[in-house]
Amino acid sequence: MLSKKIITNKVNEESAREYLFKKFNRFGISDIKIEKTPLGMKIIIKTPKPGAIITRANQILRESSKDLGEFFKQESPRIEVENSLDPNLDPAIIADSIAFKIAKFGPMKYKVVIHKAMDSIMAAGAKGVEIEIGGVIKERAAHFKFRPIGSVMPKTGQVEFFGVRTAKKQLVLKRGSIGIKVTIVVPTETVGGIKINGGRESEGSGDGAPENEHKEDARASTS
Repeated sequence: MLSKKIITNKVNEESAREYLFKKFNRFGISDIKIEKTPLGMKIIIKTPKPGAIITRANQILRESSKDLGEFFKQESPRIEVENSLDPNLDPAIIADSIAFKIAKFGPMKYKVVIHKAMDSIMAAGAKGVEIEIGGVIKERAAHFKFRPIGSVMPKTGQVEFFGVRTAKKQLVLKRGSIGIKVTIVVPTETVGGIKINGGRESEGSGDGAPENEHKEDARASTS
């Protein structure tokens, strides 16, 4: 019974997050946290534009609090809005942006969209970035991974735990679904007490491309 209750609570929390993402998506939402406190439930919305939500969507905040109170069958939760990272260093916002542009310009433009996104991320001071995209991109299912040469991308240890931010986004089109995963290493000299050295080249065999050119590690599989 306890495990069933835990699962039900998790499902309800994800439903609440989805509801809030749809309500405030136009402002650029990086994360939504749901906390249970002695004074009741608290919801924290993280966005690079907290002022815009507070001033332009105050009524929506009140309505959302009331709706979620009815959904959880308890007193309306307190909703707080906090400032998040630089939009160009926020993987959730970058993933949303990539999905929007692919939906607007078509799946065949995915390379241009992803390369521009990586340029913006690195220009913002990120130590490294990796973007994966998979699904019905061309005429069949495929999976591609992009990482600029010279970027740091730790996969294990304290650096990976403290310094790496990841977000996923699913884009549903008429031809099928496309999954987007954005991983960013935040710009800091030390992470978790460990110094981050200069960038290293992407893994894989060289193709003779210039060092300032993005490399693509593509793996395709039939659907």
